Amino acid sequence: MNLSRVAKFAFAIALTSLVAACGGGTGGLPKRINPPSASVQQMRVLPDGRWELELRVQNYSTVPMTFGTIEAQMQVQEINAGSLYVPVNLEIPGQNADVVHATVSPTSGAREALKAAPGSGVAYKLTGSIQITAPDKRFNFDHASRLDPVPGVPNTYR
Repeated sequence: MNLSRVAKFAFAIALTSLVAACGGGTGGLPKRINPPSASVQQMRVLPDGRWELELRVQNYSTVPMTFGTIEAQMQVQEINAGSLYVPVNLEIPGQNADVVHATVSPTSGAREALKAAPGSGVAYKLTGSIQITAPDKRFNFDHASRLDPVPGVPNTYR
């Protein structure tokens, strides 16, 4: 009886492996190239006044894409905060994201807007383009959201 259980278990494993092997590389999804996006995952105000950003780069396509660069304008509370040029150089699998780092030297108006709302957070907007090297394309993007202070972590916003 114990040998019968082992045989049934081995058969179930073999059948599961066979079904999984038939699935294909993209899980049966059609290959689609969709515009990617970038957003601020976290922002930290450095002692010298610059802003260190963790940018979340999102691949909405069903296939992997190699990201080249991000060029964008950042606004805080509808005030120009500065420009970003970020060499990404990452392959991001389909329907996944990764994080890259950037530093911005914000305008004085943007610094003041951030200081004026220390406990309530600020609205931000990124507008620009993302260059993909494989396949070779450039996509425009526009992302708006909020950055709120992280409790217990000074000068950090998420």
